[in-house]
Amino acid sequence: MRIKLTQTQEDALRAFLDDFEDAEQLSTREYVVDLYDISRPVSLDLVFVKGGVAVDGAAELKYDAEQDGWYMGERLDSPEEVRTALAQAGALPA
Repeated sequence: MRIKLTQTQEDALRAFLDDFEDAEQLSTREYVVDLYDISRPVSLDLVFVKGGVAVDGAAELKYDAEQDGWYMGERLDSPEEVRTALAQAGALPA
């Protein structure tokens, strides 16, 4: 899936990912990020493309108290779910 972004939104997202502790840059265009502190924690694989980002992977993160760790839950299937997660994390300006 793809998410269209303005240049301002793209710049803000890239700056967020560059500074965010739970984001890892895999290449000049690709990042993996885990967003734990939002209403529905998620893990995202984002690739910057012309006019926005391609979401190569997106899944809900679930916490297992017994194992004291996080695991992948349901996949996110809509661009709006990903956009909402990024906005809640402060990665996208309004």
